[in-house]
Amino acid sequence: MLPRDPPPAAIALRADAATREAIDMADGIDRIMGDRELYARMLKRFRSDYAHGALPIGAALADGDAVLAHRLAHTLKGAAGMIGAHRLHRHACALELAIRTDPPAQQAALAALAVPFDEVLHLLDQVLAGRAPEGCALEMPQRSLMQDPALLARLVQLLIDADGAAVDLLEESGASLRVILGEARLARVAKAVNDFDFDGALHALRQSGA
Repeated sequence: MLPRDPPPAAIALRADAATREAIDMADGIDRIMGDRELYARMLKRFRSDYAHGALPIGAALADGDAVLAHRLAHTLKGAAGMIGAHRLHRHACALELAIRTDPPAQQAALAALAVPFDEVLHLLDQVLAGRAPEGCALEMPQRSLMQDPALLARLVQLLIDADGAAVDLLEESGASLRVILGEARLARVAKAVNDFDFDGALHALRQSGA
């Protein structure tokens, strides 16, 4: 059963080194320009999307569908990176590379996901239920200064999914995104998206504004 909704987006911001390695929440919040409410929604979405851990990737590999397995590993890599799950992100990168270049190493790379996945999901269960893990301090989110956080959340998800619809979103909502991101950052994101460099666009998105 999925965890209950957290009390008004309360999230852990300060943690010991072990917890930060599982999920560095301060880093995750920084990646989306300090919007804590959006970050809390991203954590809840991650917990829902990955309730079954790496099982879908394993099933794709067992079916011999390397294309699907690679796409799922790539999506996991992006999602883990955006919430600051550093250890899981590294192992997802290794699995993605193994699927693409080293089939004999795929099963070992898949198995290596188990521990970091368990760490992340266990921590999310605690945080989303409003129970701070030891070494963490809960803080209430500050009111977001973004005018449309849902728009940014949509862009982030499209980039994580490497979805070409990000091009259309930038064209349709360029004016709003310019207010949220600033001219210089939006230009960097748009250039990467138009080159279908979704990882580069995510990197540009989380860079400090000019």
